[in-house]
Amino acid sequence: MSGGGGGSAAATAEGQELQLPPGFRFHPTDDELVMHYLCRRCAGLPIAVPIIAEVDLYKHDPWQLPRMALYGEKEWYFFSPRDRKYPNGSRPNRAAATGYWKATGADKPVGKPRPVAIKKALVFYSGKAPKGDKTNWIMHEYRLADVDRSARKNSLRLDDWVLCRIYNKKGGVEKPSGGDGDLAKASHGMQAASAGSPPEQKPPVMPPPYAPPMFSELQAAYYDVRPSDSMPRVHADSSCCSEHVLTTSASCGGERSEVQSQPKISEWERTFAAAADAGGDPLLQDILMYWGKPF
Repeated sequence: MSGGGGGSAAATAEGQELQLPPGFRFHPTDDELVMHYLCRRCAGLPIAVPIIAEVDLYKHDPWQLPRMALYGEKEWYFFSPRDRKYPNGSRPNRAAATGYWKATGADKPVGKPRPVAIKKALVFYSGKAPKGDKTNWIMHEYRLADVDRSARKNSLRLDDWVLCRIYNKKGGVEKPSGGDGDLAKASHGMQAASAGSPPEQKPPVMPPPYAPPMFSELQAAYYDVRPSDSMPRVHADSSCCSEHVLTTSASCGGERSEVQSQPKISEWERTFAAAADAGGDPLLQDILMYWGKPF
C-alpha cells in the first residue's frame, strides 16, 4: 500500500468514521489484497483498518457501487459473496441488477510458489445475456484457491467472500449510454418533432403502362368468353366447320331454335346422286363427276 493526499475520513459499516493519516491512498498490490485482506476475512480474523465494505455486488449496477464504498476515488474495493448459477453446479451466477458480468481474458494466479488465490477480470454488460451492451465498467475478482466448493444442502452459496476491485476505464461513474431513460427521452423527442412537422406527402401511385393483349388471348376471348348470358353466342363444331348453331338463352323468354346456315357436304352428295339416278339433268351429272377431284 502507498500513501498520498491529505487527511481523509471514511465511514465504516457501523457508521463510524475512519481517521486516515495525511497522504493516505489505498493502492494495494494483488499479493497484499490476498494475504492481508481476503485471507483474514475468510478466516474471520480482524483487519487493522476496515476500509473495504461488505456488499453483494450482484444486487446492484456498477455505477451504484461507488457511493456504497468506504473509500475510493477512481477504484473501489468490496467483499462480496458469490452464488451458484445452478444448485448442483460450480459455475457462479454473474447476473446483476440490469445486466451481467462477463469474464474476459485468462485467470491469473496470485502467490508464489504455490498460488493462494485466483484473479479473474470481468466486464459489465447492460441488458440481457447474451445480447447485452458492453460498458466501461471492469471488475477484478480475487477468490481463494484450493477451497472446498462442494454443493451445500438448500443453499446456492459458492463462496462466502471474494474480494473485488471495481473501476471505470474512462475514470467516471456514469451510466452506460442507451439506457431505458435515454430511449424514452429519444422517443418523446421524436414524437414532439413529428407533431410540429407537416404530414409526409407520399408520391402518387401511377398505374402500370398499358400492354396490348397477345393474339392468342384475343382469339381465346373471341371464342370462349361471353360478356353476358343474355347475349347470343356462336359455337363452332370441330367436326364440321360449315355448321353454325345460334343459341339464345332461356331467360329471354323465347324457345331455343337451331338454324342451319349450310347443309353438310354428304347431304348434297346424296341429293345429287338421287337426282342422277332418276335421269335428271346432264349438267348435274357432270358436276357429280368432277366433285371429288382435287383442284
